[in-house]
Amino acid sequence: MVTINANWTILEGKREQAIAALRELEKEVREKEPFVLMYTIHVPNLKLTSYPTPAPSGVFFFSIFESYAAFEKHLNGPVFQDWLKKYQNLFLTNSGGLFVTSEWLERVAGYIRPELLTPELAGT
Repeated sequence: MVTINANWTILEGKREQAIAALRELEKEVREKEPFVLMYTIHVPNLKLTSYPTPAPSGVFFFSIFESYAAFEKHLNGPVFQDWLKKYQNLFLTNSGGLFVTSEWLERVAGYIRPELLTPELAGT
């Protein structure tokens, strides 16, 4: 099992479109990529104080994959690649590709309470 924290940036004026596109991506990954164990997408909650203050255009992924090979399968597979062709123009790019910062994480402790599962998806 491997865990990644990845960060993207939504282009100015594209927030609503980007969030709709990200919801579409999550749905496709959930339905078509069972090797992706957890795939959560977040944007800053600017109603609460964070230090340092995050950019309002930030997108934060926290995901768990069966293995590094599963991550590569997701990254290079049709779900993500087809989505990227449609929606990359909503996000910051560098040298023609999506600009991403990321951190690989190793879990050393922790739990997930059942009530955090999306109720309508808990049985899937």
